[in-house]
Amino acid sequence: MNLQDCNPFVRAAEIQPAVLEGAGLRQAYDHRIFYILEGEGRLIMEEASYEIRPDTILYFRPGVGYHFKGRMRVAVLNFDLTRRCAHRTTPICPPPAAEFDPALRFDDTVFPEPAQPVIRGGCRHLQEDLLRLTDAFREGDPLADAVTSGLLKKLLADFFGGPRQEADPGQALIRRVERYIRLYAAEIQSNEQIGKFFGYHPVYIATLFKEKTGNSLHRAILHRRIELACQWLTRTDHPVESIAFDTGFTSRSHFCTVFKEQMGCSPGQYRNRMK
Repeated sequence: MNLQDCNPFVRAAEIQPAVLEGAGLRQAYDHRIFYILEGEGRLIMEEASYEIRPDTILYFRPGVGYHFKGRMRVAVLNFDLTRRCAHRTTPICPPPAAEFDPALRFDDTVFPEPAQPVIRGGCRHLQEDLLRLTDAFREGDPLADAVTSGLLKKLLADFFGGPRQEADPGQALIRRVERYIRLYAAEIQSNEQIGKFFGYHPVYIATLFKEKTGNSLHRAILHRRIELACQWLTRTDHPVESIAFDTGFTSRSHFCTVFKEQMGCSPGQYRNRMK
């Protein structure tokens, strides 16, 4: 099966406080992904062993023998690549290699490549989607299956897409701030509010935002407020003063000044032009 054709079924997704050392090789009956959150150790396989540390992801096909040395906090996914066995929701603990029964495999569907396990470090950029997946699985609401399947397919695409440089943490933070501004521009009162939401000092947020975007937080918020105002002006008959307050401005005059700076005309002229 090709990656683009898979429709994953997530059978289990959890954060394990510690992977205990195994006494010998074990083989799973479904696909497994391990993401190392904390700790260090070794992955032991039949013909080789590998040092593993935080932000390493390991992927195993069904029937591959492995065990760990060391104590590590990990996120673990058990899944199939199709929904053929979606009715079998209870995982099976991987038995010792000598006791593995191929007939108990959940689903024989595999990717043509890789046939061997994949071990890749520096995968911090995948952590957020993986943790969102485990959260969605734990919550178990009616849409959890769709959410976990979609996130897993994205995770597999990112993972098998080849090695990537770890995302710039500062740039990742600024993308989140920009998303926050798009959603809450009308309610944002200060940089302190943004800093508190993200758990950083407001001066750090403001400085980093300017560095990464070339724009100030204040200007970015005003820009988004005017975008919202344009939508209100063209889609409603609300008075200009009401729109000014609804989009976060404290006065009509300030709103009109900023609007004209950004759009080159007054709110009333913009509304007439767009009719």
